Amino acid sequence: MDTTSTVLREPLYVPDYLGPDNADYSRAVAYVDGEFVPYLEAKISVRDFGLTRADLTYDVLHTWKGAFFRLDDHLDRFARSLSGMRLDPGLSRAQIRGILSELVRRSGLADTLLYFACTRGSPPIGVRDEAKCVNKFFAHLQPLVLRGTPSQMRRGMSVAVSKTVHRIPTDSVDSTFKNVHWGDFTRAAFIARDEGYDSVFLTDHAGHIAEGPGFNIVAVVDGGLLAPDANVLEGISCKAMMELAHMQGIPGRYGKLSPSALRKAQEVFITSTSCGLFPVTRIDDQPVGDGTPGPITTRLLNSYYRKKDEGWMLTPVDPA
Repeated sequence: MDTTSTVLREPLYVPDYLGPDNADYSRAVAYVDGEFVPYLEAKISVRDFGLTRADLTYDVLHTWKGAFFRLDDHLDRFARSLSGMRLDPGLSRAQIRGILSELVRRSGLADTLLYFACTRGSPPIGVRDEAKCVNKFFAHLQPLVLRGTPSQMRRGMSVAVSKTVHRIPTDSVDSTFKNVHWGDFTRAAFIARDEGYDSVFLTDHAGHIAEGPGFNIVAVVDGGLLAPDANVLEGISCKAMMELAHMQGIPGRYGKLSPSALRKAQEVFITSTSCGLFPVTRIDDQPVGDGTPGPITTRLLNSYYRKKDEGWMLTPVDPA
């Protein structure tokens, strides 16, 4: 059943204060080689296979009003990626959590974006064997700045569905392990921006919608949410939107999404840690719906901020 008509349109809430003009990067801090250092002084070796071979995994989470949002989900995904890529940071889950907590405490910031990674490291001089590397863990924290500007979010982004560049197949680079193999994303994004679009959606080699540069894709089809189920990272923000939709009686599922079904969708949005969700209002130069952020998109984003303000899925930073 089409439930769109039952969802009332409300003003889109965007936390304007989370813009670049208010971000205090002097408080950004990093953890490298066992030490906490200013963000701009953090370095990794030019010999690290994480740099020379993109041989690393990472995750990104955020704090909201001084507490971690969905911390366990991010640590769980990081652990799966480590196992799948045969990486070992040499740290326990509790120790990683402690490092992330210390980054937040040292920054003194309430709303932050935390990146943490494990690289393959460097082998002994003259050796190319990745099994001989000592894996390295590092992390850094920056002020939380929304993807795009508040005015862009209220307008919604325009995207192109890439016709020539496809997502790397999962049997080559497992998309469920968070990785930095972005050659396909970057190539497709340049083409889309040359054509005047804000961003790009990639398809898999079977022609189904997959994902975009650093985000999942969700379409509102027949009044419910539909997100691609293959050749994508299992996004935590996407999971959050599915849960919020369920709380409001809006159906949601993962499945196949064709470009033609995407273009006919009532609403479309992307999901990402840096924004929760971001409305998509034009695809391939055609409006999505009426060309403005739709009622379900708006309702989900607004409830996302309201629920976080109420403490939903927030975990306190560990005490010193």
